Amino acid sequence: MSEDKGRHAAEEDLISLEHEWERRNWSQWLGCSEQELQHAVESIGADPDNVRRFLRQAR
Repeated sequence: MSEDKGRHAAEEDLISLEHEWERRNWSQWLGCSEQELQHAVESIGADPDNVRRFLRQAR
């Protein structure tokens, strides 16, 4: 059971683009447009730290 809980917690830490409100919230939190966010996630994955670095380098 604890393995399932750990996996679920890790999934919550990833950026999800599934819903409009999630895209909006992540964009506001990272200080980028939804298009920039989508490009970053498609390019390097959904880890917020990696996306933040990617966005910083792109500017």
